[in-house]
Amino acid sequence: MQAVFHRDHAPSGIPGLPSLSWGSHLCQTFGSAEDLRNLLVPYFKAGLENNERCLWVADAPLSAEQAREALAEVVPDLGAREAGGQIEIRDTDAFYDRGAPLQPAAIVAGLIRREQEALAAGFQGLRTNGNCAWVDRLNFSSFLDYESAVHASVPGRRLICMCSYSHDCLEPLEATAVMERHHLVLPGPRGQHRHEDAPAKSTGMTVPEPDAEAFLSEQSIAILGHDLRNPLAAIAAGAKLLRRRGEDAGQRAIAEKIERSADHMAALVNDLLDVSRMRFGDAVSLRRTRDDLAEALSHAVEELRLTYPDRQIDVQITIDQPVLADRLYMARMLSNLLKNALTHGSPDHPVTVKASTEDVFALSVANTGTPIAAATRERLFSPFIRGSGDSDRLGLGLGLFIVAEIARAHKGQIELTSDEDATCFTFQMPLG
Repeated sequence: MQAVFHRDHAPSGIPGLPSLSWGSHLCQTFGSAEDLRNLLVPYFKAGLENNERCLWVADAPLSAEQAREALAEVVPDLGAREAGGQIEIRDTDAFYDRGAPLQPAAIVAGLIRREQEALAAGFQGLRTNGNCAWVDRLNFSSFLDYESAVHASVPGRRLICMCSYSHDCLEPLEATAVMERHHLVLPGPRGQHRHEDAPAKSTGMTVPEPDAEAFLSEQSIAILGHDLRNPLAAIAAGAKLLRRRGEDAGQRAIAEKIERSADHMAALVNDLLDVSRMRFGDAVSLRRTRDDLAEALSHAVEELRLTYPDRQIDVQITIDQPVLADRLYMARMLSNLLKNALTHGSPDHPVTVKASTEDVFALSVANTGTPIAAATRERLFSPFIRGSGDSDRLGLGLGLFIVAEIARAHKGQIELTSDEDATCFTFQMPLG
């Protein structure tokens, strides 16, 4: 039986995803030409059969001619559709001057013009894909501006826009920035069908191959995370404004509680998105440097001082040798360990943070309080394992899992000791 799609939806052509909403901005990550063919051929076939106008802007490792040949295998009258103006398949060079600065506003205006022309010609709307492999480091910031502009422009329009990014061309922060600018991310099978001349990025992390059920689950997490961020930010901003303008102490206290709760919920969303990316390996590769590690660690501590103003945090950071590490991930590790100690440790005693460089780089966080039971210790670094503590401060049980993955990526190890005197997490790794 043929599926019936309402006016606000169109068939996707993507296995496990029956339909797409008009006004969607999607992202595909890929590792090979086969990944591109496997997703984009059925994606465009569905659009053509739904009487949509289509634009496919191709680049390495799948050229426009190769894309045309692959689509023609499942759309026998593709030549006639091209001649009639229903689909255009072009290489990147036909649209972008690689040597010239990007003009995001002009590109988005051109996209909207194409949508209006498609509707005027009697088509259901405009479906697009662009391979972003051509975007280099000099253009990446401008291209993110373009992605932001597309993301803001497509809702409410008869547009379905998909961007394709190579796994191996995105650094961790870039991958995060890309995910935040799309409604849905479709991760390809990382590490499979890789070009022989394309070296794999070794992270040391164990990333399981996703099955179909896990794939849909991770997509749900990505959608949930994206959809929650904006309303949470609005709640936090409104609460902050109310706290500043509150006429009495009671109103200000309520606004402050709302603000803390919104910040806590935002942190939970970030943890979910981190784990989703780690499972698929899309934002795990490290950017190691020998600079500013002490500053990054100190900043992580100061952020939590603001969050826990009534708690004492004793800090001893002595980094007198260069350490080869990803300072952002190291700061995230410390933040998670310190937050864990502040949540579960005794509120009447200080939490101690130490970092040193002797034979190895060592980072430790210690607190007093009830010892961690032996049975809990065995699975403490697994995802979704929570300890006891203030229910308003508890997370999803992902913080220590993320810590363990960061440690593994740095080829280091985490050790835990816990008794009546103290609970201490210690990370150690070679100086590099």
